[in-house]
Amino acid sequence: MVRPQSLTLALALTFALPLAAEAHIGYGGRDFGGFDAAGGIVTIANQTVSGNYGWADGLDADFGDSHRLRAFRFSLSTTTTVTFSVAANAGATATSVGGLLPGFSIYEGLAHLAPFGADHDGAAASEDYLASLDGAPKEGAFRALNDWKIGNDAGDPLSVFIFRGYAADSDLDGFVTGSFELGAGDYSIFVGGVNYVSQLDATRPTYGMTATLAVAAVPEPETYALLLSGLGLLGLAVRRRSGC
Repeated sequence: MVRPQSLTLALALTFALPLAAEAHIGYGGRDFGGFDAAGGIVTIANQTVSGNYGWADGLDADFGDSHRLRAFRFSLSTTTTVTFSVAANAGATATSVGGLLPGFSIYEGLAHLAPFGADHDGAAASEDYLASLDGAPKEGAFRALNDWKIGNDAGDPLSVFIFRGYAADSDLDGFVTGSFELGAGDYSIFVGGVNYVSQLDATRPTYGMTATLAVAAVPEPETYALLLSGLGLLGLAVRRRSGC
């Protein structure tokens, strides 16, 4: 049984810096759970991301290092509207700092889960795939506004993330939110910073954040019937007033 739970784009510069690709994608402590027609809302606090540029770095032609993002997951058993929000949280951990300018992308699909090995940019399968693509050599596998793929060390079939939407902190106020109509399925959300220039900061501090997922309840058939009945009565009243 599925358990219910109670665009604008930030500008990026056109230059890129080489980065090590060492990410392992996981959802530990970042699983919002499954949602059915009842909908619901879940908040996951005390999360962090390394650097303030990971999401923006996925906008350019050499892609981005997924180590500079945090992955969340959730599942839906029916089509509904999903609203996802991220707020900077300086006190998320003892070592985190404030100032995150968050951006996120939602994808249909999940990274490999246990007992399979974790996906990461440096896996041979990932590097072989990225090397097969045209254009500049890739910094990593992450793409902020497109589908993308990544593999694990075991050589299992590549995990595929199908792009479904995004939102970015264009107001530069440490908060971002976006709503999306999504069908039944498993989803991943990748969150990172939109400050592309912060790649120049070699210290890459750990930024704190809090994330909230709200899933709208799906109206019961009786609700639709009442709505249609009300609209019918309204139309009849209008016609009578107009003398038709």
